[in-house]
Amino acid sequence: MTLSVIIPVYGRVNLLIQCLQSLNRDIQGDLDYSVCVVDDGSEIDEEFVRTGTQASYPLVWRSFSGNKGRSAARNEGIRATDSDIIVFLDSDLEAMPGFLKAHMECHKENPRIAVIGKVIWPAKGSFLRYIGTRGISKISDGDQIPPWYFVTCNSSICRKDIPGDDLFDEQINLWGGEDLDAGMRLSASGVRFAYAPDAVSYHHFSRNITHHTHLTYLYGRNTLPTLIKRYPELYNVVRLDILESFYGRFAIKKPVFYTLQTLARIFDFLPLPEKLFDYLTFAAYARGLQEGKRT
Repeated sequence: MTLSVIIPVYGRVNLLIQCLQSLNRDIQGDLDYSVCVVDDGSEIDEEFVRTGTQASYPLVWRSFSGNKGRSAARNEGIRATDSDIIVFLDSDLEAMPGFLKAHMECHKENPRIAVIGKVIWPAKGSFLRYIGTRGISKISDGDQIPPWYFVTCNSSICRKDIPGDDLFDEQINLWGGEDLDAGMRLSASGVRFAYAPDAVSYHHFSRNITHHTHLTYLYGRNTLPTLIKRYPELYNVVRLDILESFYGRFAIKKPVFYTLQTLARIFDFLPLPEKLFDYLTFAAYARGLQEGKRT
């Protein structure tokens, strides 16, 4: 089986080089694989990256003249390659030894699956520790993995399992939601989801709670309405039913939200409860959804 790693990128050249170096054969082994970088309009110097990486694998390079979003970048990477297995990796992650082999072995053992790898997050402060507990980390052995846990920072699919012409909806071109939409489409086509704990990558994640909630607010305002309309079952999955009560609507109001966000930022060095960050995340996208409806 052949593999292609698709890496969308916008700036942050040093992190990209680290990512590409982590895919070299002395780390990943002598598999049959290539890597495709898609520059999403940031005009990265390709030769600088190639020189800094010294890639020991075929490195395909594509670039857009303007920013089109991660959906378009990943679709372009899929079209630019022809491997059996497509591995998605973000440019601010480093693949650990055995990363590609673990993805490949999981596909060999389980037909018609999408594989989700393990992401290690920085653990400095309560917010970063919280981020590392989300998504696939909540799954216990033997549990069925729902499609909304499909994330494209570390995942893979078989090319033949792509539903339709493209996996990603290029109309979803802002932060967040494109991988959830892809996961729902894969599930509807009969693809199941599997966790590969040995497909490990380290995320050079640097956002704080304020940046996180700002992006999450924009996601709720711009993308979540489209996803809820397409997949009504997500309404309860993301707990929007909470807004049907007076207390739920009151809880996401700005004075409550910003007070708790400020406290979370100031006291991040303390072991703050996960439920606080659950609340801040929910309140951000729920308020974005509500305010988007009023415009």
